Amino acid sequence: MSSDRKQSTMACMGRALGNRRRGMAWLVSLASLALIIGIVALRNSRSETSSATGGIHLGAHRPIEPHSKPNLTSVDWPQWRGPKRDGISRERGWRRDWGSSGPPILWQRHTSGPGYSGLAVVKNRLYTMMQDGPTEAVVCWDAETGRELWRRRYAARFVSDQGSGPRATPTVDDNRVYTLGATGILHCLDERTGAVQWRRDLVADFGGHIPEWGVAASPLIDGDWLYVTPGGAQDTSVVCLEKKSGKVRWTSLNDRPAYSSPVIATAAGVRQLILLTGEGLVSLSLEEGRLYWRLPWSTSMDCNVATPICHGDEIFISSGYGKGCALLRVVARGAGALDVETVYAHRRMRNHFSTSVLYEGHLYGFDETRLVCMEWATGKLRWEARGFRKGSVLISDGHLIILGENGKLALAEATPEAYRELCSVRVTRGRCWTVPTLAGGKLFIRDPRRIVCYDLRHPSGRAAKSARANERKHLSTKSVVRESHRS
Repeated sequence: MSSDRKQSTMACMGRALGNRRRGMAWLVSLASLALIIGIVALRNSRSETSSATGGIHLGAHRPIEPHSKPNLTSVDWPQWRGPKRDGISRERGWRRDWGSSGPPILWQRHTSGPGYSGLAVVKNRLYTMMQDGPTEAVVCWDAETGRELWRRRYAARFVSDQGSGPRATPTVDDNRVYTLGATGILHCLDERTGAVQWRRDLVADFGGHIPEWGVAASPLIDGDWLYVTPGGAQDTSVVCLEKKSGKVRWTSLNDRPAYSSPVIATAAGVRQLILLTGEGLVSLSLEEGRLYWRLPWSTSMDCNVATPICHGDEIFISSGYGKGCALLRVVARGAGALDVETVYAHRRMRNHFSTSVLYEGHLYGFDETRLVCMEWATGKLRWEARGFRKGSVLISDGHLIILGENGKLALAEATPEAYRELCSVRVTRGRCWTVPTLAGGKLFIRDPRRIVCYDLRHPSGRAAKSARANERKHLSTKSVVRESHRS
């Protein structure tokens, strides 16, 4: 090869190598630029705040920073007062560092109308009830995003100067949702679609009576059976139905209805149905509705609202309107007979609309407008706190989650030693008569027009970003809703 040709070849190779190097440098620069843009975007996303909420402070609109806390133990909330109907969530490891502005909001939604129905959460789906124009509506929302999945409307409307709309909490069991409206319409719905499986009218079918402030007792499921309290006067005050078909198994008593939900307890070695009617505390056999025993317990306007609390052979009841409370003991009398004796009775715990919670030998609840701690065994008060007006309590992981009817949300230690509040924040100006729900690391709070989901988990930054995106989406756009046909 000639010298000129060699030089030409070398020059071409040099130019090619130079082009390759410049190309590699350009790719490196492009990757670096993309990395810088990503970091800036992430920082900007972390500094974003959510939109205002109509002048009502609903907590901290801020991202949730990653934490290295223990794993969250998540538990569903399938019915009134939780898995065991006792006001205790078995969730563990949720965040308590709420700060002065409260826990971060995951999402919030306006309801279609008023109501005080509690919130059941199962498999990351939320079920509740609300008024929707001239109809009551059962709704199913995605508990993670607030997106509506289905809505079942039916003709019913309850109006009261003390708050309108449905009151009872849905009961979710075996892929079905059982709901009871304020006018006594009972539904069994498919959990996934809202399709009607069967329906009953407690007034038309059983001669039931609608109390002054609406039907409020939540349906109770036990095995294959469903228990409701129509308050009928033809031995139909209490009714047991087959849960899958709605067929009647038995009916019992002629008591006027109250607002209290029934429970099942084993006392004196006998498993029995325990409930407060408008006339007293009664115990019935689960198999046939036979009366075991009765304790007269009358209040103004039949306002027995709180659910009986059962522990061993003892039962605690409480009512407002100046009535007070009592601890009772169920005893066996021989030949299968049962009776009840009074351990103590006084007026130092008067539950007006919410039920106390028993935790480690102490009751935590509202004596009208005072939050109090009281010894279960003796009825002795240990401490009291004010600032909530009336309110409700749930307990989880050794802590009280307290919601006042004035919208004050507080976190405190569940200890009889003293009231030790860790933080508190005003979350709404609406009247809060619905007990909060804690499920899946999320705290759900309702006032008559709004449901808010607070995130108590310790998520990654990605999860926090998703939460903020969901919140903005549901504040600024309308959800696409798949609506079931009217029943």
